[in-house]
Amino acid sequence: MTCPSCGAGVPDRARFCPSCGHPLHARADERRIVTVLFGDLVGFTTMSETRDPESVKNIVDQCFERLAADITAFGGRVDKIIGDAIVALFGAPVAHEDDGERAVRAALQMQRTIAGMATQVGVDVRLRIGVNTGEVLVGALRAGGDYTAMGDVVNVASRLQTLAAPGQILVGPDTHDCTHAVMHYEHLGAVPVKGREEPVEAWVAIEALAPPGRRPRRSPTPLVGRDHELGLLSHSLATATARRRPQLVLLLGEAGIGKSRLAEEAASMAACDYDASVLEGRCVPYGEANAWWPVAEALRQACDIKPDDPADVWRAKTRTTAEETTGLTGTELDRIVESLQHLMGDEDALAELDPVRARDEARRALHILIEGIARSRPLVIVLSELHWADDLVLDLVDDMFDRSRGLPVVLVATARPELEERWAPKPGRHNAVVLHVDPLDDTAADELLTSLLGTAPPPDLRALLLERSGGNPFFLEELVALLNEAGVLHQKGQPAGEAAGDLPATLRGLVAARLDSLSSRERGVLEDAAVGGRTGRLDALVAMAESRGDTDVARILVDLATKDLLIVDEGAWSFRSEVVREVAYETLTKAARARRHAALADWLVERTRGLGREDEELEQIAHHYGVAAELVRELGGSIEGVPVDILGQALKSIERAAVRAHERDMHPVSLRLLDQAMRLLPPDSEHKPRVLHARAKAQAGLHRLAEAQEDLADLLAIAEAKNDKGWEAAALTVLGDVQQRAGEPEASIATLERAVALWSELDNAAGKAEALGNLGFTLLQNDDPSRAEGPFTEALELARSTGDRRATAWAQQRLAWISFYRGDTSAAEERLEKAAATFREIGDNGGLAWANGLMAWVRFFQGRHDEAGALADSIIGEAKNMGDKWAFAMVLVLQASVRLLTGRPLEAVEPARNARTLFEQIDDTGGQAQAIALVSRALIASGAVEEGLESLVEYAEPAAKVTSTKGRGSGFVGMAEASIFNQIGDPERAAAAIGMHGPGAPEDSIGHAEREAVLGIIRLQQGEVPAALQALRVAEQTAHTDGERANINGALSLALVASGNPSDALDVSAKVDDPNTGTYLDHTIATIGAGFAFFQLAQRPEGERAFARALATVDGTTDRLSQAVVRLAYGRALEGIGAEESAEVLEDARHRLDALGIEAGGWDTAFTLAARAGAARPTPATSDTN
Repeated sequence: MTCPSCGAGVPDRARFCPSCGHPLHARADERRIVTVLFGDLVGFTTMSETRDPESVKNIVDQCFERLAADITAFGGRVDKIIGDAIVALFGAPVAHEDDGERAVRAALQMQRTIAGMATQVGVDVRLRIGVNTGEVLVGALRAGGDYTAMGDVVNVASRLQTLAAPGQILVGPDTHDCTHAVMHYEHLGAVPVKGREEPVEAWVAIEALAPPGRRPRRSPTPLVGRDHELGLLSHSLATATARRRPQLVLLLGEAGIGKSRLAEEAASMAACDYDASVLEGRCVPYGEANAWWPVAEALRQACDIKPDDPADVWRAKTRTTAEETTGLTGTELDRIVESLQHLMGDEDALAELDPVRARDEARRALHILIEGIARSRPLVIVLSELHWADDLVLDLVDDMFDRSRGLPVVLVATARPELEERWAPKPGRHNAVVLHVDPLDDTAADELLTSLLGTAPPPDLRALLLERSGGNPFFLEELVALLNEAGVLHQKGQPAGEAAGDLPATLRGLVAARLDSLSSRERGVLEDAAVGGRTGRLDALVAMAESRGDTDVARILVDLATKDLLIVDEGAWSFRSEVVREVAYETLTKAARARRHAALADWLVERTRGLGREDEELEQIAHHYGVAAELVRELGGSIEGVPVDILGQALKSIERAAVRAHERDMHPVSLRLLDQAMRLLPPDSEHKPRVLHARAKAQAGLHRLAEAQEDLADLLAIAEAKNDKGWEAAALTVLGDVQQRAGEPEASIATLERAVALWSELDNAAGKAEALGNLGFTLLQNDDPSRAEGPFTEALELARSTGDRRATAWAQQRLAWISFYRGDTSAAEERLEKAAATFREIGDNGGLAWANGLMAWVRFFQGRHDEAGALADSIIGEAKNMGDKWAFAMVLVLQASVRLLTGRPLEAVEPARNARTLFEQIDDTGGQAQAIALVSRALIASGAVEEGLESLVEYAEPAAKVTSTKGRGSGFVGMAEASIFNQIGDPERAAAAIGMHGPGAPEDSIGHAEREAVLGIIRLQQGEVPAALQALRVAEQTAHTDGERANINGALSLALVASGNPSDALDVSAKVDDPNTGTYLDHTIATIGAGFAFFQLAQRPEGERAFARALATVDGTTDRLSQAVVRLAYGRALEGIGAEESAEVLEDARHRLDALGIEAGGWDTAFTLAARAGAARPTPATSDTN
């Protein structure tokens, strides 16, 4: 069989000509990243005036023959020759990893070829060349059948050619981007291009900076995740050296997987640990006439030949090395030297011998040289990219081991898996190790990513980059470099997906070349999988393949898994790397994508309908129908193989899926689907009000309030134009929720009251219940739980009357908020359990997450912190996936609070800071104040007192806003700040803080008792014991939960002992014994109170045991501040009874407090009072211990 394009012989069943790349079988249209070369000969018009036409034709033919040969030599394909112009494609029909580089190298060679022709024929013939890279559609035109490329990329290449000066090469921006590391360019600037509004950046190609196939390395990175491989390499080197037995180490793996890096490490180990001679050679994919090229590179190193050495110096160095290494002289030395020169590309060396004899002489000389080197010291030869090696080199490798017996010679070769298709190491008396280099595992890839970025990345960006790279180190480096070059790594708030952007050309080329090596059936199944997504079911792939007429998919999947493109496991598949999926998908034409998406959606519908489980795949069905419909619209009409009613199917499935997502509070999913629906909708579609309404709800859930208001304004306009009261009421119901989230409670209440009235007028119970629920929540968030109860109760009755179980559960959950706000945690718990049970029964995970989230807060205020923490940890993922930033932030606040109050302040800082960021994004000042206070308390407790107090400075602005508007949390802001100053023993600032922000929470609501307890501690630290007792007794009487009581009783026990009532103090302290309620600080303060009481009662052993328990409690945490404060208490207690060791304990306490940068004067006052049972202020600890 011969190629119809170039006439070369081709193997049976070949898809492309191995010589020119011409397709031997018709193939479907494809979208490809291609580099287009446009060349135009200049000067033939003048020549035609003086020469015979036949002579001119002969010269033109010769020029184009040689230019076509240059293009083919560099892996391109001549697309067409038109008059004086030649057009070539690099990357189609077969891609290479470096098509852009090949095109520019070909262009440089074409200029040299034409320059040589001009000299040869004696005419001034010149060549202008334009090179441009980008996405094109390639395939055969129906009218003519010729394979060609179409798209703007081709037009720009043509225009660049016309702008180039004779003898010049102009390249476009994408070509420059993917080749600038290996090419020298001069920037021409932005040039106007005919037919385009915007100018195009252009560069003049000057010369190549590196040989073909050489990938310049970016900044050094650590070698991670390769300990086992390094151990194997080290053992191989040690064995070869100790046993003096030749060793082959073949490192096999895909491009970028880290083979070369391992080979470098092996060479470094050999040189450092074994004083080995190390010679390196690299095979090149094209552009080198010397088949011995990698061997020649290694020889030049052995002979210390520099690239700019003249011929006489080169020969002299070769002779000196051969003589010193082998010990030969005379004619035998001459013979060796000439043979080595032949290996290194000297065309005159061995010219008198026939090729076979010359080859034998060259191999003999090389083996003699290797033997000479290895007899004096170990020799390590590194041959990279052996898959590009000529057969001569592969034969030489086998022969080398036969002739190196008894010598410490190690050959480390790197290659891609395709080498195994044409060569395998010959067995012999040498040792051989074939090491398949696998992708990095997630831990190692994460370590490399952190090193590349210089810091740990945000979780979403980390997950995205690890997924796209598939553990390939080079892929990871290129993706990070792309982000750095685009400047997106330092842009806050940008979604990870947007930040990652398009694939770098380097990666796209590598993957495209790899995919082109697959069989047509393998490629088809991989493309089906790419349409399916990142992962999917095997039966879906089988169905898609069968729809294309392909069978026996199981065997193809095994092959794809063997080639590390897919992971196949237990009825499912997934892509090893997201990069592979992206390239495979983007190669498909839009028409082919539409057909496959529609076919997959049809199969999913039939499968789920047959199983009676249609709701399970709604999102996937909607996605595939929606994408198919969008593609049909983009292409401007129907597509063969896609249902004609695809738009209707898509809108129907999208609406169903969006409703289901909304019911589960999966707002990001709902919004994505509804955005897709809006893109598909005709302007006057009857679906538009429903989509606008649903999308506004999703926007509100995501706190995209401006966007939600835009949709609602459009919906209200439609309702007004059609005089549709139903859509008006629906819009107002959502608008009221949006206004509440925007911090406009008065507007929200008015809007929702209007919505309730409209729903009543329409006699729509479901709509009215929803509006009442929103109204109640606005009142609740405005700290008015009494007014909120009525709307919530009516909403519950309406939901029950309509049999709407979901609405009923939500109403119960909202009534639980009322109970919680009032401090009736038992009623809140009962209502939440009912709501959660219903949510669980109807499969509403979003509602269940809300119920569990509030239950976690109930547990927290009950003092059951372990249970609260476990609940928070269990719902954190669901809360994040819901997309509701407020809900997610509140779970983070809870998580941070639990960690803080269970003695893990350092672990509390991150979730509290993340919560603050989320609250800032939705402009929730109450939440911001709460989160900042948490950060401050956690930092102070962990010992970073200065940083914690600095953080507290930022508390003032949101706290003031909350107080002025009496919004959510207004009753807590002063108490939170005062608690922090109580924490460090600064009662004056605590008193100022609690007085600045008003009276605090109402007496009948949660938080009132805690505020009185904070006030009591302030008075105690100020030395005002009666006032402290009064405040703490009020707190005791108004406490609602065991958690509050534990906190109050701890402080009360200390106040009682300071008032001289140690027996009462012991009774109160005993109430805090339950380890399941209260915090470690509550237990610690209560135990300190007991210790002082025992000391006052002259029961020192019991007092010592109490203080030992208190110390053990705080020392078991990372709360450095409490560790110092408890020692201060113990020291004052010892001082009160005149114990000699008090000075030592007080000195330790003061040393710890000094290290933290605080005085803790308030605590010193309280403890001294407790020790002396007196009302006067004590002298400071510093004077007592000096």
